[in-house]
Amino acid sequence: MKKVWAICLTAALTAGLLAGCGGAKTSDTAGESVSTETPAGDEKKDGDLSVLLLVPGTLGDKSFFDSANAGLALIEENYSASTKVVEMGTDITKYSATLEDVINEGWDIIITGGVNISQPLQEAAEEYPDQKFILYDESVDFSDGANSNIYCMTYKCYEGGYLAGVLGASASKTGQLGFAGGFDIPLINDWLVGYIEGAKVVNPDIKINTGYMNSFTDAAKGKEIGIALYNAGADIVFQAAGGAGLGVLDAAKETGNHAIGTDSDQSELFSSDEKKADAIYASILKRVDISIDKAVGDYLDGKLEFGTVKTYGLSDGCIEITDNSWYQKNVPAEAREKVAEAKQNIIDGKIEIRSAFDMTDEEIASLKGEVQP
Repeated sequence: MKKVWAICLTAALTAGLLAGCGGAKTSDTAGESVSTETPAGDEKKDGDLSVLLLVPGTLGDKSFFDSANAGLALIEENYSASTKVVEMGTDITKYSATLEDVINEGWDIIITGGVNISQPLQEAAEEYPDQKFILYDESVDFSDGANSNIYCMTYKCYEGGYLAGVLGASASKTGQLGFAGGFDIPLINDWLVGYIEGAKVVNPDIKINTGYMNSFTDAAKGKEIGIALYNAGADIVFQAAGGAGLGVLDAAKETGNHAIGTDSDQSELFSSDEKKADAIYASILKRVDISIDKAVGDYLDGKLEFGTVKTYGLSDGCIEITDNSWYQKNVPAEAREKVAEAKQNIIDGKIEIRSAFDMTDEEIASLKGEVQP
């Protein structure tokens, strides 16, 4: 990461950690067998491409980790791969031991993701130079030939944030939006920077309040932050907080407002709760699943360049906005047209959007201040 984590809230908001869908299988959590919802989980079979997914947390977040798990299912289907998923839980002190255990099992590729696994993974990569790793949603230092057995995948979250901003500003009736992030870090603020810039293009006078949960798992805190943002005047809140962000969706439903989800199609996930599904205007998808499928396909074709990082975006199909029945039903046609136009302009290179990773903390704070109510 380029900057040190800052754990704080923006003005007038107070706040109290880690960002799968399918049939039941068995996976491991810190070495213990547990029942989870995952389509992957077969043991390694001789002669097959063997791929292990390490989840530095647990499945069931209906967001980030579930998208990675869907990617494992894709490669099992598309490449007849032998796969397994291991949920490591949230105790970071156990990650190094778990990595060593699974490396000794002899997997062709080990896939994992997120900021909390980065340092243990780099230590393991140095100790086991013949093991191949794919790390999603995080990058590592490749200078002087370091980490030459790791392939990193990052995402242009600012592109998805921009679409969320265009949608929010186009559909808002109050002229005020909200953003609920997991942590005040570049990884999350990358969504926010795009969100602000997209909203300002539609409405230069737009106001956006920001709150952070300081967690990727605390849905209760997410609901608290969401309610605070709605009570402060926002009628649409964009959440980027993994499992903690699910609380924002509850807040939208409870207050009669709207939300924009992330990582998975959250209207579809909550389709059995009509009021909640209707409260979600759209979800901005970070298609971890598609990027995993692409990376493994490139590996099999001999084209995957370990020791490098690739950033995936709208043009790769790895950043997307849902266009489902709820979006068509609940979002005004004019707003949908503006989003479609913005999406195509980004793909065509007609729109330049800043990234939080290229900005200083002071620049991000200044951008927030420009739209603070």
